[in-house]
Amino acid sequence: MTKNPLISVIMPAYNAKEDEFRTAIESILNQTFKDFEFIIINDGSTNNTEEIILSYNDKRIKYIKNPSNLKLIKTLNIGLEKAQGKYIARLDSDDYSDIKRLEKQFNYLENTPEIGLLGTFTTIIQTNEKQAMITNPEDLKIVLRYGNNCLVHSSVMFRKSIIDKYNLRYGQYSLHAEDYKLWTEMSRYCEITNLPEYLTFYRLSSDGICASNTESQQKMTNMIILDNIFNDFDCNKEFMYSILTKYTKNQELTKLEYYAVESLLIQVIKYIQSKITEPYYQVAVKRLLNILKELNTPKRNCYA
Repeated sequence: MTKNPLISVIMPAYNAKEDEFRTAIESILNQTFKDFEFIIINDGSTNNTEEIILSYNDKRIKYIKNPSNLKLIKTLNIGLEKAQGKYIARLDSDDYSDIKRLEKQFNYLENTPEIGLLGTFTTIIQTNEKQAMITNPEDLKIVLRYGNNCLVHSSVMFRKSIIDKYNLRYGQYSLHAEDYKLWTEMSRYCEITNLPEYLTFYRLSSDGICASNTESQQKMTNMIILDNIFNDFDCNKEFMYSILTKYTKNQELTKLEYYAVESLLIQVIKYIQSKITEPYYQVAVKRLLNILKELNTPKRNCYA
């Protein structure tokens, strides 16, 4: 019987740039931690992506070729379905990992069973800027659910048992925020933190998916936050979710609808203020105030 690997690393690739792609691949193959499978999924690339993958003679690479360009969310979920490891790690094809990343995350998760999802501190490749992330699980959960994404996708490692037990996958209706949606769903069932070491190198790409879809990504993030709030706090859920539907469809809100959201978000802000301190408090509050500002644009005629 073949023993399952301890870690499954999932990397989707679509028309990857060769130098960046090779750096990403080799940063995993050269890890100090050796017991992993490396699931690389070619999502219908039209350049030499397949040739690059096949140039590596390493049995840990599990190559999957999509029949066509299925896009990121479906491709990521294929990776989750194929993963055999106790833990699942992610890396994008233009980022790369410190040589000890898998070893350190594995050891942390083995020794901290209450943590189900673990990110790391990151370094922006182009500027060498260091980005520290929230590490206190209580602070992180609050900011994550009601304020902002506190995890870099290419840095995460999480327990496969959690996503299998609760049938969690990247949200097909959360385009450009599919990772954020998955993390907020996981936060219902486990603790989340970031390992305070700079183990991930993240590339800011001017032509990447996030860069070219900033506005839609921000709106999707707002929708996820409102969904979390309406689910978690005492409110008229049927009425609030009807407002969320109108927001999703970019429809105007009535005064009553706007005031209802405003009143609830003020309650949430007070709750956040009572639970966490600076600077993380401001991160969440700024997001909620921006949501209110967007809901009150002239186009929506909230005060008409």
